Amino acid sequence: MSFLEILWEIPLSCLSFLFSRVLRFVMQTLGRFYTAPSQQNLEWQLICAEFFAKPIKLLWAMTRARWNLHAIVAIVGSIEVKESLSIDIASAQKSAKSWTIVVYTPPSFNTITSISSLTISEETQWQSLQLKPGKYLLGLRYYHWSEQVEFPAIKADGVKVVEAKTINAPKDINKFYYDLIKRKNFIHVCLNYYVFNLLRFKQWLPQKFVEKVFLPVPNPETKFYFGALKAGEILQFKLDSLLFNNYDVYFSLYSRECFALEWYPITEQEKSTSPSPGKCLYVVRIHQKFPQQEAFISDWVSITVV
Repeated sequence: MSFLEILWEIPLSCLSFLFSRVLRFVMQTLGRFYTAPSQQNLEWQLICAEFFAKPIKLLWAMTRARWNLHAIVAIVGSIEVKESLSIDIASAQKSAKSWTIVVYTPPSFNTITSISSLTISEETQWQSLQLKPGKYLLGLRYYHWSEQVEFPAIKADGVKVVEAKTINAPKDINKFYYDLIKRKNFIHVCLNYYVFNLLRFKQWLPQKFVEKVFLPVPNPETKFYFGALKAGEILQFKLDSLLFNNYDVYFSLYSRECFALEWYPITEQEKSTSPSPGKCLYVVRIHQKFPQQEAFISDWVSITVV
């Protein structure tokens, strides 16, 4: 970075980071925009174009997460629980080869626990979770989904509060992400301006701080690699064959404002991405396939920016 760049990039990034924290706090106080107002009308909400029809929903999402472009994502909440939460696992088992359901506390989105195809037996019908009294939000991710998927019914303390919901699920169900960047405005620029430099200089910052800021609600069963790319730079992957035996590898490219630009699975041991169209961000998700597999070895993965 040149001296002239430092004069504007670092101060603007600091201001952007402060703005993002303030805006996130505001979004947390406006939780009624993304959670059901009462226990009587709770239902699964698919993350889709319709979900983001209101600008406030898009803004909320961009303060909370980095798009998972490779899974069907749905949320439901907040669910009031006194002792236990029960989930109809059979719905998930028949809907996707790989799935994860994470329990969060709204509106902060602190992860409480999770269940998945890696931890639950295929014979299980209902899975119960013992929780402290409070309100909870569930986030569901389906990978390798069927043509029709079902979001599971949920019981709170033995009483059904969420009905199962079935939708058609074409392979291109997530193509709506391509259109979100068309809605980019000055607020989105200010909100995530800092992220590029956060990742560009991540080696000089505490690792846990960078991970918490960039991946505020990560899937606990996924390993992440991420960074920043300048215009014209590419990523070169060198991956061990053992990695593909046990894990799926997904690549996602985002604009500087964190809008989705490109995403696809990586299935080759050696792979180079297309040159970055500008200042961009990337995330590589390595998601476990099976309940029992060889322990992940970091040497399996080599990702180089050239």
